[in-house]
Amino acid sequence: MTKFQYLVPVDGSAHSDAAIAHAVRFTEIYGAELTAIHVVDSSIYKETEIVEQMQAAGESYLDWVKDLAAEQGVTVKSARVLVGYPFDAILDVASEIDASVIFMGATGAGHTRRIGQVASRVLRGADCHLMLARGGIPTGDYKNILIPTDGSKDAEYAAQSGVSTARRVGAKISACNIVDLGHITDTRVVTAGSVGAGRHYGDVIKLPESAVKRMRQRLLDESAKIADRVKRIAESKGVNAEIIVRDGKPAPEILKIIRDEGVDLVVMGYSGKSIVSKLFIGNVAEKIASTAPCSVIIVRGARMERVVPVHE
Repeated sequence: MTKFQYLVPVDGSAHSDAAIAHAVRFTEIYGAELTAIHVVDSSIYKETEIVEQMQAAGESYLDWVKDLAAEQGVTVKSARVLVGYPFDAILDVASEIDASVIFMGATGAGHTRRIGQVASRVLRGADCHLMLARGGIPTGDYKNILIPTDGSKDAEYAAQSGVSTARRVGAKISACNIVDLGHITDTRVVTAGSVGAGRHYGDVIKLPESAVKRMRQRLLDESAKIADRVKRIAESKGVNAEIIVRDGKPAPEILKIIRDEGVDLVVMGYSGKSIVSKLFIGNVAEKIASTAPCSVIIVRGARMERVVPVHE
């Protein structure tokens, strides 16, 4: 059976060190093969002597990867120092090894809070799944995995992947769906099909409070059903799961759940139901990956569909 191929680019930053630990752990629990690279940025380092010094530093980083992996009984399949543009090199190696997942720090050595430039470009340009690691080196397994869902195909794949990991490490699942009730108002404009009984085309009418409540409750019920699909996937694999339904804007509410629930890993699909989110930069997945205080795995459905077996 073909093994999953994992790629971890390292740069010596704190978040990069965390990504290494995550990559090694995933390699261990999935029996995957791990490739590690360090890229000397040729747009910054141009003098031969400096490049050689950075290459030597890269070799030291890679030795640390091998040592950490060995402590967990994992052998690094390949470790290479490359010279070039980090974004291009990472995607080239990912394509070369047919990577299932890229593990990398959410920020590099020159960044502190928001997503780094290279990580941002990899997030948008990679064809495979991506973990953006935050925080220090994890000292234990994940405890609370959050799976945001909107009922889309990518969200379903994220649920399968997240549940698979939770089952292997004994974590619980929180499945959330966010519904924005702010657009529901107590007024309506009479349309051509609603003319009659004293109503005229274009009139603005006020709805009874009971009607507005019913509309709000219907949306909340539908939201709970969407989250329940993830719960059922989890329970079918023997994983404990809870449903969280919130009213509000998706990204801010998901970030609030992460903080409130002590989430230590988010697994979510890259594209949602909306055509806009599939075509334009700035979707919910990118906002969460860019600002979440914990590590985030972005799942791409296209990758899941061409890889057998799916993480189970």
